[in-house]
Amino acid sequence: MPIDRDALTPQQRLAISRRALVQQLRGEAPPSAPERARSGSLPPRPRKPSLFDRIAWLPVARSMAERWWRRHPANAVGQLARPVLDRYARENPAKLVAVAAAAGAVIVLVRPWRLLSVGALVAAALKSSDIADMVTTVMRNKDGKP
Repeated sequence: MPIDRDALTPQQRLAISRRALVQQLRGEAPPSAPERARSGSLPPRPRKPSLFDRIAWLPVARSMAERWWRRHPANAVGQLARPVLDRYARENPAKLVAVAAAAGAVIVLVRPWRLLSVGALVAAALKSSDIADMVTTVMRNKDGKP
């Protein structure tokens, strides 16, 4: 039996979200549907249509951006670093947050984006991607061919 979100008090909703956060941080699996009903956690809300759903070309642009990101070297670096960071985050979450905050502060103070021109940033972003292949794929999909 689903729980009505409006029937819960703010304190109950806060307790449920805190419990879910603690379970996530501990690496525990999310509760199954019967356990959720007993524990009082809420089922996911249905997604409301947004302004972006009305834009016809948005799925094509999103697909192109995802393809570009899959081929970008920064994504490869992130894929390699992720297991190490995941393990470190489980063992030392406070240190990881402190290092991230310090790195963010250094970036804001140094302002490395001022050292590069807009053209250099665009060239670095597009250098690794295969623009011609993406355009060919989009045109082929537009014609109805796989």
